Amino acid sequence: MESICAGLNVLELGSGSVAASIAGVVLADAGARVIKIEPPDGDRLRTHNPSGFLVWNRGKESLVADLRTAEGQQVVRDLAVHADVVIEGFAPGTTSGWGIGADDLRAANPSLIHCAITGFGTTGPYSRLKAYDSLIAAKAGVWARGAFGHRDGPIMFPVPWASFGAGMQSAAGILGALLVRETTGRGQALQSTLFAGLDPIDYFVATVVQVMAKRGEKPSGDARAATSASRFGVLLVTRDGRFIQTSTMLPHQGKALCEVAGIGHVLDDPRFKGLPTFANADDAQEWETLMQEAFRTQDLDHWLPLLEASPDVAFEVAVTSEEGLNHPQVVHNADVVTVDDPVWGPIRQVGPVGHFEKTPIGPSRSAPALGENAGPLAVQQFPHGGGDAPEHPFAGVTVVEFGCFYAMPYGTAMLAALGARVIKIEDGKGDPHRNSFGPEVATNKTTAAKQSLSVDLRTPEGRVIAQQVVANADVFVDGFRSGVAEKLGLGYQELSELNPRLLYVHAAGYGSDGPYAHRALYAQAAQTVAGSFGRQVGYWMDPAQSDGFSVMELQAVVLPRLSMLVDGDSNAALALVAALSLGLYHQRRTGTGQFLRTSMIGGNAWAYSDDFCTYEGKPPIPLCDSEYYGTSALDRVYPAAGDGWVCLAVRSDAEFIALLETLGLSDLAADDDELAALLAAKFLERPAAEWESELTAARVGCVEANVLGQPIFTVFDPVLQETGLTVAVDHPIFGEMVRAAPPVSFSETPGRVAPPCLRGEHNRLILTELGYSDGDITKLEELNVVIPPA
Repeated sequence: MESICAGLNVLELGSGSVAASIAGVVLADAGARVIKIEPPDGDRLRTHNPSGFLVWNRGKESLVADLRTAEGQQVVRDLAVHADVVIEGFAPGTTSGWGIGADDLRAANPSLIHCAITGFGTTGPYSRLKAYDSLIAAKAGVWARGAFGHRDGPIMFPVPWASFGAGMQSAAGILGALLVRETTGRGQALQSTLFAGLDPIDYFVATVVQVMAKRGEKPSGDARAATSASRFGVLLVTRDGRFIQTSTMLPHQGKALCEVAGIGHVLDDPRFKGLPTFANADDAQEWETLMQEAFRTQDLDHWLPLLEASPDVAFEVAVTSEEGLNHPQVVHNADVVTVDDPVWGPIRQVGPVGHFEKTPIGPSRSAPALGENAGPLAVQQFPHGGGDAPEHPFAGVTVVEFGCFYAMPYGTAMLAALGARVIKIEDGKGDPHRNSFGPEVATNKTTAAKQSLSVDLRTPEGRVIAQQVVANADVFVDGFRSGVAEKLGLGYQELSELNPRLLYVHAAGYGSDGPYAHRALYAQAAQTVAGSFGRQVGYWMDPAQSDGFSVMELQAVVLPRLSMLVDGDSNAALALVAALSLGLYHQRRTGTGQFLRTSMIGGNAWAYSDDFCTYEGKPPIPLCDSEYYGTSALDRVYPAAGDGWVCLAVRSDAEFIALLETLGLSDLAADDDELAALLAAKFLERPAAEWESELTAARVGCVEANVLGQPIFTVFDPVLQETGLTVAVDHPIFGEMVRAAPPVSFSETPGRVAPPCLRGEHNRLILTELGYSDGDITKLEELNVVIPPA
């Protein structure tokens, strides 16, 4: 069968844009012809992040054009006439100044879909900031660690989360716009931002701070402050200095971990009976200390067989990204593939974003040499369309969701924000995530714009209702481990017979089958597989740094420095929305259903994909210093006058020269440490806001680092509200709540902003659509088949 994106011509513009590269490689893996327009000296990523370039540009072609010249600009115009998609990663106004912006190219090709990826959009003061991951994360408050940090100021984590998120969201938006074009024949202009790419990484704290503010309390943007009396994840250290990340989201998981540790007797203590939640922070800390003391007594070789023998313990051992390539489940899932490169030889790297049964995707070849391409684009026959534009990009698509917590549900929530109808099937207790951090707090984002159907699937009548819903749907997404859906009559075999055109998606933690598929998996352990420890806190991951430490010393010195940003769910959600969009693009065009499998570990591998690869001669990925100020003098946070901090990110010689000129420095530094000391002394002379203003005007990447935290920035920053990057929604319980706008904006078919759903809120609406009368529904409620909302 033909590849999902076969026949699509894609142009990719924007030297050094990680987000544009990732959006492009998703389409290239799916069969699109993607031509990367590079300057004469090559895309900046070739030297700045060579491993990332090899992975994010596999399967593409390269065409050299100096876009600052009339000749280079004409090359783009000529290509765009026959292109389906243009992905652009330049600063706002750059390409329009060259006469090759969205309006210019779409005037010559009305069928063109143009997706521009920026840092903070095209208007407002933040639009002038350089769209570098370090800067966007610092400005958005992602690195703010608050009172729980081991030192003052922001903590840098050198992971391109913003670009990864924006790349996956852009791919989904492009595929939605392509579907609209099938109906209308018209393309449109899309915009996505690195700010929106970061939004999935704040799971629920933006909701917490607003609830606190409504109660008259001082909001805290630190997730740990909101969860200090709980232990949903405990980091354990073995005698030989290996770190084990556990997840204890549910009571039975915490109990199983106690049994493995040999301290099952503590479960009789009334203080610990409610674990993983406790009456107060002191009780929570005492339980954690007991766990750490137990595990510190033996080496990893002792604990690993015991942990693996207990299926109720969710855990992973801390590794680097390269070590993660060899995880048995990663290998089993084909989430690692080998691509031969003519220069570097075999490169083991992340597999496709999803595994499609009938239309498999994946890399066809390695990244191109500079200027390597197959010649002009073929003349395109664009869809004639003629129909009316839908209200939203994925309007008319119905997705049935069967799962809980964050990773899968937030992936479908992003699709709902792009217009899909998402029906969430829940039992009478509802998704347990609804009560994880206070009633309905955690689900403000995961149930946004969805509908909830609450039925008892243990009853024959409940299963019939669920099957009837799926029979009329386009997609069924199962987030549970294999066997759960099958026992309830919702397996692929049953549902595909009811609905042959169904896209059935299994989005589990470890995957559909294989050595770990029966195990539970949550965010912290999922990211551990992909190498989050090695990338985020690599210095302190070394067992030598904790050799001989007591548990008290570990808690005082080492563990605070291993406090990572939890990205395991958000990474998986972003990869899922891209895979879902590919599956829908194929299904809606062909009418063919199929089985699609994704996994949390696969999605996390994508987030770390520039280091989740190995080949002979691979350069090491830059890591932070021991106190997490930065990876170098030119990618680093510095204290400024007063209590402020700046984040500096310099990517080119021109930017470096401009930095020195603006600061009044000569390049006298003998090495990186000396340069950092010179810059540190200079930044202390003035407040952070002044440095941001002056250096931004000089086209140098510098921002005032937000130390209040991402949730507070998202909720309260006036610039985000004025520029439409955040929106207000009327929550059914909490009243008006602010959250990020839909992840991609469209010139003709905008995304959708709608409140979250409560459990069972749409029972009667959905059942009425299926043909049930009011009397039928009342009878089903009396039988407890249908459970009304509380």
